[in-house]
Amino acid sequence: MNVNIKIFKKRSLKLELRTVIFSLFSFLFALFSFAQEITTAVDTTTIKIGEEVKLQILIKANPTDLIIFPETKKMGLLEVINSYKADTLLKSNPFTLKKEYGLTQFDSGHYTLPPQKIIINGKPHFTDSLLVEVRDVVVDTTKQKLYDIKPIIEVEKPSEGVLNWILYSVLGLLLLGAIMYFLFFRKTKAQKEAENKLPPFEEAISQLNLLKETGNSLLEEGKYKEYYSQLTDVLKHYLDEEVYEDALESTTDELLEKLELLRDSGKLPISKEAITNLRNVLQTSDLVKFAKSKPDSGTAKVDRNTIENIITETKAAIPEPTEEELWLDEQYRLEQAKQAKRKKNIRIALVTAGILLLSIVGLGFKYGFSNIKDAIFAPQSKQLLEGSWVRSEYGNPAIIMSTPKVLKRTSNAEMEAMKTQSFAYGNLGDNLAIVLNTLQLPKAPQMSVLQNEDDDAPDTPKVDLEQVNEQTLQMIEQQGATNLLVKQAKYAFPDDVEGMKAFGTFTFKNPITKQNQQIAYEVLSFTQDEVTIQQVMVFYNENDKYAKKVAAKVLESVELKKDEE
Repeated sequence: MNVNIKIFKKRSLKLELRTVIFSLFSFLFALFSFAQEITTAVDTTTIKIGEEVKLQILIKANPTDLIIFPETKKMGLLEVINSYKADTLLKSNPFTLKKEYGLTQFDSGHYTLPPQKIIINGKPHFTDSLLVEVRDVVVDTTKQKLYDIKPIIEVEKPSEGVLNWILYSVLGLLLLGAIMYFLFFRKTKAQKEAENKLPPFEEAISQLNLLKETGNSLLEEGKYKEYYSQLTDVLKHYLDEEVYEDALESTTDELLEKLELLRDSGKLPISKEAITNLRNVLQTSDLVKFAKSKPDSGTAKVDRNTIENIITETKAAIPEPTEEELWLDEQYRLEQAKQAKRKKNIRIALVTAGILLLSIVGLGFKYGFSNIKDAIFAPQSKQLLEGSWVRSEYGNPAIIMSTPKVLKRTSNAEMEAMKTQSFAYGNLGDNLAIVLNTLQLPKAPQMSVLQNEDDDAPDTPKVDLEQVNEQTLQMIEQQGATNLLVKQAKYAFPDDVEGMKAFGTFTFKNPITKQNQQIAYEVLSFTQDEVTIQQVMVFYNENDKYAKKVAAKVLESVELKKDEE
């Protein structure tokens, strides 16, 4: 018996051990049977410069796996130009997930696509590295023509269109008009009621007639308090406007005492009977309001008629205003209307100024405050820069140049004796001045601007352009320029004509404002033949950015035109 028990225990132990091993094996199989498999490939290994090569990543995984693909702008030396959306190829378990990237390179060569890190369930996995060749685009120069590089041309800033500006202007005016209307011109309910209000006597009689129509229903419903409240309010409003101002706030005793004083002083000649009747009505009203008394409906109707009679008698007793009182009332009314109109105009001006200020601030943040200031005040140099320019020829040999205004010829006896042609716009004291000179040299080389040449060529002197610039600047100093800063450099025109450029700054006292100005200048001196010296000079206020642009545009437009043989 014991032997059988031992055998049974051994068999049970083996069975349990076998079950544990089988379970462990099954668990490991579950872990590795769905191990993720990553495959990497490209659609081509050779591309031309700028072409796209697609990198494809395939992953076999469980539907519950969390997969994070790399998001980068570069993979090695290849640029990522497209990151396509991940897609599922097989909807099974395991399924296949596909992710593609578009890559390119703009330099030829062999490029290695490095391994990319993919996060699966929080653990990093890496793709295989690949090799991509980028080739140059072969151009057959025997068949493909070559062209010169196109010069830079100015392009007008695109306009938003006249219709858009008109629309914006109309919308802005409508918005401003709506704001003005609701703030200043729209009449309030109180103003409308004041305009439609009847004179005090007519208003009181109208309210009493209305109470006569609605009084029966109020009395039938037992609303005596409301009935008498309306009745006494009509009387007090009338007395407040026509007799004395504190009638609305007065108690019954105060009101009767005031009327008796006015009657005794002769200012309000009404009968004692009227005051006695009024006393009875007001006492009945007080009993109804405060003691909840309920008189019969006949008494209430008689009290309404009594109030109407008192108002009528009071109207007749009030003396007519004198001409002087009427004139004073009219003057007071006109003065009040004038003050109200003045206050309204001030409010309109403040609101308009506020709207304009906010608009300028908003435009300033968008376009720049200096540009807004220039657009509003429009300095002369800005007008010259943005206006219509003139392209013309000056002097002989001709110099062709574009200027904002036509240069005017200047001449005097000394200039004519030296055979000098001069054309100018503006003066040194202006923000902008342009001068063009053509000087005919004498045949004998006796001027200080000529260099000494070899004896072999005595009749062909060479002009020292640097010396020409120095003499020109000395003349500018004689006209009042101080603190002259001079720099010189060689200058070449497109026609292979060489010249010498002098440039820098100097201080000049404006003869009108008596203020010192910092003037920038550029002087181009050159010769087109052996007997003439020509100069193009521009002077502008160094602090005026638009004048500086005008000067640069003028100098860039200079073109030399030789006489045809």
